[in-house]
Amino acid sequence: MVWRNTAHAGDKVGDLEARWRADVLDARPDLVSVLVGVDDTGWRTLDPAGHVIPPEEFEATYDRLLAPLAGAGTQLVLVEPFLLPVEGVVEAGEGVLAGAKERGAWRTDPAPKIQVVRRLAHRYGAHLPAAVPIPARVRAGHQDRSGVTTGPWPRVAASSDLRRMPSFR
Repeated sequence: MVWRNTAHAGDKVGDLEARWRADVLDARPDLVSVLVGVDDTGWRTLDPAGHVIPPEEFEATYDRLLAPLAGAGTQLVLVEPFLLPVEGVVEAGEGVLAGAKERGAWRTDPAPKIQVVRRLAHRYGAHLPAAVPIPARVRAGHQDRSGVTTGPWPRVAASSDLRRMPSFR
């Protein structure tokens, strides 16, 4: 099996759509796993002028990504967007720090997008592994040299852990 990771940190579902043909469809994969939606949530708490992605737009765009794959018989694995629990101040972008108040606001947006992912998984017969519980060593987060936790998103080690989870095989 060839494992090809075309993820780009910080991508929203619309960013995936912009590069989907070249990165995914042209490869004619047998299986595609998608974890998107984390970066579609919460950013308005850091950048009030930032584009809010309503659940309806998220669903329509995500559906356009999956439809050609399903039509080609590609197996699909969809992972619900999630935020890892962290405490203290976290780095939420280059030079942007977020405390408990900002992180609390992030959690209001994922729920509707999680429901979207569940609907799409049902619609396309996709496998929907439980992303939680995340292994404890991943949940603990990572502190950089300044002592700032680098955020509630999985890094490379977390992605590897997700791949090895029993529900992901």
